[in-house]
Amino acid sequence: MLKRPANQPFLARNIFTDFKRHDLGANFYERNYDGTTQKKFLTTALWGVGTTAPYGHDGRSINLREVILRHGGEAQEARAAFAALSPGDQFKVLEFLNSLVIFPPDDTASNLDPGNRQAAGFPQFGHGSVKLTALFNNPSDIE
Repeated sequence: MLKRPANQPFLARNIFTDFKRHDLGANFYERNYDGTTQKKFLTTALWGVGTTAPYGHDGRSINLREVILRHGGEAQEARAAFAALSPGDQFKVLEFLNSLVIFPPDDTASNLDPGNRQAAGFPQFGHGSVKLTALFNNPSDIE
């Protein structure tokens, strides 16, 4: 269970999604095994988007600018609005999107508690641990 304040409902902020399926245009279409074309895709949350490249459900876009400009279909208006921005304003949008990280790159699960680098045999021995209570409820964890 995800961590939540004691005796409070779970509330996630800044996920930035509508949890709906949308037709994003021909640049995203995929052919299914049965020969049909998959045209609608679930809106992925932007929560963590700053550290989840490559982008698009198929991973064909290597950066955020590319995936934004690849949109069409129901997202054509949003794509056009981004394309019409000045380079400085586009940079600000991309800077904001890149700030949406779940953990900063230096705080990923592999090094939340990096351990003692001076220990003999590091990193195989004495490499530290991951404290999962940072993410998940634990009855002994005081809120």
